[in-house]
Amino acid sequence: MKKGLIYLLILLALAVTACLALYLIFGWGSVAEFQKDIDRLFWACVRLLQIWGDWTGLGYNLLNIIIFIILQPLLILLFFILWRIEVFRRKKLER
Repeated sequence: MKKGLIYLLILLALAVTACLALYLIFGWGSVAEFQKDIDRLFWACVRLLQIWGDWTGLGYNLLNIIIFIILQPLLILLFFILWRIEVFRRKKLER
């Protein structure tokens, strides 16, 4: 129980430190400033997908579907399965 509490406190300290660093680096003093940076990042990603879509000949929409509807869920499933296999192996070694 103590170990879990220590990990939680460390995670909380890291999150607060990250928020402070983002505030100091980007000047995110208000929601509007944060939203402006998020919008810039979003449109940069859209432009990147458009360029990749033109370069591959697949187009923006198809590339978006391939990445976010097919590849991302498959990767999440793959990493979940690998994690469960590792948990099973560790439990087997502990016995």
